[in-house]
This record gives sequence, structure tokens and C-alpha cells, in this order.
Amino acid sequence: MKENNLTLEEKIAKIEREIAWFEGDDFVLEKAIEKYKEIIALVAEVEKELTELENTIIDLEDN
Repeated sequence: MKENNLTLEEKIAKIEREIAWFEGDDFVLEKAIEKYKEIIALVAEVEKELTELENTIIDLEDN
């Protein structure tokens, strides 16, 4: 499933799973950089969505 099609909650859950991978028995150093980049990209998407939601709430409160 492509990240853009995931809900905010699904993205956060995926971030949590990916972070847990670093602490798990399946950790492979060669994959760590790739996983880290994926996490950073997802975090950026989540931050953007949260900012948009915050702005929507502020706009609604102003009306």
C-alpha cells in the first residue's frame, strides 16, 4: 500500500512498527538506512497533515 493512500492513523502505526524494527531481532544494518529514510518521509507527511488539520480547526474556530 502506497503511503499517500494511508490514513493519518495508519501512517503513525507504520512509523511505530518501523521504529520497533530497529529494536527487534530482524534488525539488519544494511537495511537500517533505507528504513530510516522511510520513517523520516512518513514523519514529514504526518507533520504536514497535522499542520493542515490544525489550520482547519483554527479556521473553523474563527468563523
